[in-house]
Amino acid sequence: MSIWGYRMSLKLIAIGVACVVVGGLVAAVTLAPDREITLVTRGMAFYLESDPGTPNPTIRVKAGERVRIVLRNEDRGLVHDFAVPALDEAVDQVNWNQTSAATFSMPSAPGTYEYICRPHRLMMGGMLVVEP
Repeated sequence: MSIWGYRMSLKLIAIGVACVVVGGLVAAVTLAPDREITLVTRGMAFYLESDPGTPNPTIRVKAGERVRIVLRNEDRGLVHDFAVPALDEAVDQVNWNQTSAATFSMPSAPGTYEYICRPHRLMMGGMLVVEP
C-alpha cells in the first residue's frame, strides 16, 4: 500500500492505528473522574440529589479522588455557585434552571474544607471531608 508516496505494509499500518486507538482509550480512562456528585440548590441551601432532605450536607470524598461536582439551580431568580476556597476550586455560577459542572482532584492527605455559595456564603455552605 502507498501512503503519501511511501510504500508501507498493511501490518505496519494496522500497528499504527492500534497504537492511536489504545493511546486515546488510555487518555480517556485516566481523565475520567472517579465519581460524580450532583448538588441541587433550592431554598437558599445545597442538597445532594440523592438526599433531598438534608440541607448543606457534609460531603465525604476519598483522598486523591477525582470528583465531578454537578450544580443544578432550582432557586428561581437567584444565581448560585459552588466553591471550596481552601482548594481554590469552584463551579461557575448558574442561573435558575441551569446546570454547571467542574472536576476537582481532592488533596492526597485527609482534611476538612468548607464549601460555600460565594454570593450567599452566610446561608449556603457546608463541609467537604477528605477521608483516607
